[in-house]
Amino acid sequence: MYETLIWEVREHTGILTLNRPDRLNAIDTVMRKEIESLMRKVEADPNVWNIVLTGNGRGFCSGADLKARDEEDKTGKANSAAAQPMFETNLYYPLVFGELTKPVIAAVNGVTRGAGCNMAFSADFRIASEKANFGCNFVDRGLMGEMSAFYLPRMVGMAVANEICLLGEPFDAAQAKTWGLVNAVVPHDRLLDEALALAAKLSRKAPLAVRMTKVALHHAFDTTAEHFLDMQNTMNNKLRATADAKEALRAFIEKRPAQFKGE
Repeated sequence: MYETLIWEVREHTGILTLNRPDRLNAIDTVMRKEIESLMRKVEADPNVWNIVLTGNGRGFCSGADLKARDEEDKTGKANSAAAQPMFETNLYYPLVFGELTKPVIAAVNGVTRGAGCNMAFSADFRIASEKANFGCNFVDRGLMGEMSAFYLPRMVGMAVANEICLLGEPFDAAQAKTWGLVNAVVPHDRLLDEALALAAKLSRKAPLAVRMTKVALHHAFDTTAEHFLDMQNTMNNKLRATADAKEALRAFIEKRPAQFKGE
């Protein structure tokens, strides 16, 4: 049981719902720690092949809970400038979804600000409700754009990234689609269904191959073509020895859909 999260697994898809609707799912210390703890378990769980991330109520995530942070700062319980530990390296909560080897689908249901944008942009897919709206308003809080400033130039180019991060002005789902920031905009009452349909498509692929492909894609901008080829060869040699790769070959020869097990 979690205090700030709802977690369920349907077949091979984990559904993570941020659950502080009275605060538009703003992230406090409890939520941050619960996200980190849960994602460690998800990474190690062979039954979970992908994750759908969404929010309860009318917000996806309104960012860090500044009121809670101010109270913690006053009482000396937190250092908001310190990186938060996650996995083997010093990361912090908006980055954990990008660091997972399993695909993450952000089902953006409403208000998304600050660290909420960081989480949405670190996902591998973004499906937005027609009611969703975004805002990287860090500059209005005397801060810089954290992981949004890292992901946005890679996703939408420097000109749009400058507009989003330096101006900090809100924009709606239609604008996000125009910029290529979301994969699709769907009717609000269809959001979770569409996200789960995408997750089901992913679940029909070989999960170990999907995970290694995600890892490779995340290294595409920080290596040379020669090193990337070496990494690809190493990964594919490992994958060729898996039961799923052998099943894929049998299925191809027998002209039937492959039945993958993640083995």
